[in-house]
Amino acid sequence: MVIKKFSSKTTLKNVFKAVYGTSLAAHIKEHRLLQAAELLCHSQDSMAEIAAKVGYESQSRFSAAFKKRFGELPTQYRKTH
Repeated sequence: MVIKKFSSKTTLKNVFKAVYGTSLAAHIKEHRLLQAAELLCHSQDSMAEIAAKVGYESQSRFSAAFKKRFGELPTQYRKTH
């Protein structure tokens, strides 16, 4: 495996997308939301705490992103899973 030093953020983003087929930002967002789903199922943390733990400053933005990904709000997800 050849490791190349990237000269810019743009190059890193382009290479990441070429290798993984998705943007770096989308990959990070997916990872954060999957982590949130785990926390919803296996902790008693509040929605605000979970949002903060996975990197969202706004609970409303977290809820909107979660609903878009999983088709239900975090509170509903917690109840059904």
